Amino acid sequence: MESKQQSDDWALHALDPWPPNDTEESILGTDLHQTTITNLRIGLNESARVGQDEDQPAPWHASSQMLLLGCRRPTGSYYRTYPDIYVYRKPFEPNRTARTVESDGPPVLIIEVLSESTYEVDLDLTAGKPYSYALAGVMEYVTISPTRQYVPEGIRAWRLVDGVYAPWNADRGGHWLSEQIPVAFALERTWAGVYSRIDGQRMPREGQIMAELAQRDAELVRRDAELARLRKLLEDRR
Repeated sequence: MESKQQSDDWALHALDPWPPNDTEESILGTDLHQTTITNLRIGLNESARVGQDEDQPAPWHASSQMLLLGCRRPTGSYYRTYPDIYVYRKPFEPNRTARTVESDGPPVLIIEVLSESTYEVDLDLTAGKPYSYALAGVMEYVTISPTRQYVPEGIRAWRLVDGVYAPWNADRGGHWLSEQIPVAFALERTWAGVYSRIDGQRMPREGQIMAELAQRDAELVRRDAELARLRKLLEDRR
């Protein structure tokens, strides 16, 4: 039986379908919004490679703002949604432009980065996107507000329990640990971070990858020089 709040919500949006179809304007957002999405996608896809051989397929793949078909409103009608991030535990076909719940199954994880034009529908558990995602069978749903404007804790997340979303809380260190893939999420000031739970490392963000590679190269050079010094020291003592 539907609640009175659900009835009121559905009546309110009877003439203005809710959730609305995503549009280019609704999903673009600010530069911070787009940077957050980019960093999440990079972090999730890089973490899929931790401990993997190069010739092995990645155990999961994150896509950003690609069409996901098969989500339904509380009224039963279908609508178009472009989640900021969605993750499948299966190989990714690079030429596809969309996935469908009916043929591909639901993503195991969806992340929405909150913005002025989307935060209401992204947080509406009774009639918004989380209602649709839960109905579709998405096991984990994460919302991120980098500036904490829309949720004071910065990250608000849920897990699917008996067909509905139940709160998914951070651990004592302020990390949200996924049960679907071995990663964790955290918000560092306004920067969303993805952590591999295999080696505990935070995945590099946009603009950090080359810097971290250069730092590792410099460390290798330093170690090689130290090994050469120690070898010479041993030879001199013989």
